[in-house]
Amino acid sequence: MIIEEKSTLEAWKKSLKLVIENGVDFRDENSRICREFFNLGIVIKEPWDDITKPISILNKFREWKFPPLEEIASIMLSKKLAPEYSYSYGPRLFNFQGKINQIDNFIIPLLKNNPNSRRGTVVLWDHKEDVNPNKRDIPSLIMVDFKIRENRLNSSAVIRSNDLFFGWTANVYQLFVLSEYIRKETGCDRGLINTISFSAHVFEDQFEFIKKILKDK
Repeated sequence: MIIEEKSTLEAWKKSLKLVIENGVDFRDENSRICREFFNLGIVIKEPWDDITKPISILNKFREWKFPPLEEIASIMLSKKLAPEYSYSYGPRLFNFQGKINQIDNFIIPLLKNNPNSRRGTVVLWDHKEDVNPNKRDIPSLIMVDFKIRENRLNSSAVIRSNDLFFGWTANVYQLFVLSEYIRKETGCDRGLINTISFSAHVFEDQFEFIKKILKDK
């Protein structure tokens, strides 16, 4: 299933509606009721216009405090692991296994030298760290692909497990800031953002808030 919208907000709302109406409930390993939809693609054609809008909506609810934008961005761009996190995407992108800078030393030179390349893919899954059946806290974002077409940088991410209510809103913002970093270095224009979630889901304790968001015009 592919959802394609011009704006971030409409893509998010349409995705939430799809999972609420068509997802299948089960009790996950943390004993939470989870409503899940398999293999959901979400394409945002012009994400820059309202990329932070879903986060702004979440911040209006008093039941939780969403991390500030600076912190969400640093998870993707900082080469150092923040002490409050067991893993972070930035070190895996810019210092993978302590020795590989996948962005500055691969993606950017590749796309500069060959803008039509189909090889602009980075991986965040680390077999040395993540292939452990007893380890619970592992990355959801598995890989990101970058392609320049018609001088526009398009970014696509594969996400193994995606909480559409909280997680996706942060993920697309992180993809945007990473894309902006690469775009400025390669001198191209902004393009679409695409996420592919193997398990797109929401939780039972989110249902009432999701219904409020869907009703809000």
